[in-house]
Amino acid sequence: MKTTVMLVLGMFLLIFLAAAAHAQNEPAGQKLFMDNKCNMCHSVTSAKIDKKMATSKGADLSNVGATHDAAWLTKWLNKEVDLEGKKHSATAKLSEADMKTLTDWLATLKTK
Repeated sequence: MKTTVMLVLGMFLLIFLAAAAHAQNEPAGQKLFMDNKCNMCHSVTSAKIDKKMATSKGADLSNVGATHDAAWLTKWLNKEVDLEGKKHSATAKLSEADMKTLTDWLATLKTK
């Protein structure tokens, strides 16, 4: 009985440590993307992020860095530029530093 309990506790410890190690490997921009619920409308399949609202018209951002740099993405999120005649639907509520971290990460997304 004591051996079984120790084995089960050991397994839980390994699972916890693996999850913690995975979280530490997550880029800061990706964490901001998730923390700010950008995945409600957008997916990033290259980072294994699925959008939560299936009916959302938000694009998969896996390749956004191939066409837009961080400066343009910052303007887009701040509704200072249009894309195909439309502004970004949500208002970004990020500090300047967090905006830079997020858009720098988005600019690295190039799958094609």
